[in-house]
Amino acid sequence: MAFYADQKKVKLTNKPEQYSTLRKPGEKPGGPGIYECQTCGFEDVMNRKCDKLPPCSNCNNNGKNGNEYWKFLVKATDK
Repeated sequence: MAFYADQKKVKLTNKPEQYSTLRKPGEKPGGPGIYECQTCGFEDVMNRKCDKLPPCSNCNNNGKNGNEYWKFLVKATDK
C-alpha cells in the first residue's frame, strides 16, 4: 500500500485501465513506479531503465515463484 504526505503531489488517473492490467515477469512494464505482486502482495519499485518486469523476489525467496503477476499501483513521473 502506498502512503503519501502531500496531496498536491499525487493525482487520480484518467487512465484506470493502465492500473488494472496484470503483467507477467518478462513483459514490458506500464511505466516507472510501484508494482504489487498478485501472488504474495509484495510491492517493488521499477525504475525508468526497467525494460522487462523481473520475477518477484519475495516469491522466489519463499518458493512461490512461477505464477506471479504484477499490477501497477503508482506511476512515477517528473510532472
